Amino acid sequence: MSQLDDLNLFVMTVRHQGISAAAKAAGMPRSRVSRRLQELERALGCQLLIRTTRHIELTENGRMLYEQTQGQLDTANQAMVRLKERRMQMEGALRMAVPAAVASSPTFITMMQQYMQRYPKVSLEVFYHQRSVDLQRERIDIQLLPSEAEVINLDYVRQSLQPFPCCWAATTDYLETHGRPADESELQQHALLASRHIAAFLQRDLSFRFRTDDLHLVQQLTCQGMGIGLLPRVFVARAQDEFSLEPLFGERQAGEVGLSLIYSCRTFLPEKTRKMIDHIRETFSSLGR
Repeated sequence: MSQLDDLNLFVMTVRHQGISAAAKAAGMPRSRVSRRLQELERALGCQLLIRTTRHIELTENGRMLYEQTQGQLDTANQAMVRLKERRMQMEGALRMAVPAAVASSPTFITMMQQYMQRYPKVSLEVFYHQRSVDLQRERIDIQLLPSEAEVINLDYVRQSLQPFPCCWAATTDYLETHGRPADESELQQHALLASRHIAAFLQRDLSFRFRTDDLHLVQQLTCQGMGIGLLPRVFVARAQDEFSLEPLFGERQAGEVGLSLIYSCRTFLPEKTRKMIDHIRETFSSLGR
């Protein structure tokens, strides 16, 4: 790569008819350009330029090198410029892998709507995945995973998003029919409903009548009076008035549910991916305020 850079400087020197002019065009000190040209000559084992006080002349070897390389270098430089421009473009496909429960949540739907309105030339593809996927092989740009899930590649970037505190909740009808537990020690006397990940996270010996990967299904069954649900407080608040859903045990927290943001590389992210990552982080950060 160093010799390719030196070849570029050599071609620029010929085109600008001098080392000083080439150095100015490259944004480099004249002494550095001169030194790099000398290193190129030593590496090739021949003199390329005849230097005078006012201008430069090509040797026979220098003329042959210039004629043979200028076109290819132009093509390579144009390709690199196009790659940089492509990385900065806000268009094309952006592919995401998310749990089904996240994809159907109002927060995620609102995020997608806002992103699509801001960047109308980007097409979004959302795939349902509960477990970590090989982002590079599957051509997935971003994945959202439950915080407890393992990531398939430890080299991937993993960032924790704002967690949601959880509580036990039940409908007024359920509590009137089956009794209200005085504390968590009495939960075993009831039908318990929970997300599989939240249930596994709890450090207590509880039996669950129903477990699923879909938090919305837990919410719906709890609202239908099928048992006591372990839900994020924001889910309880949304259904509190319509279904007479009550949080139990006051302000006591029963664990929390969190998400991790996964992407394969921090350095070479396309701008459309970077914008989505920023949008997701800002959205979840605002939920915690």
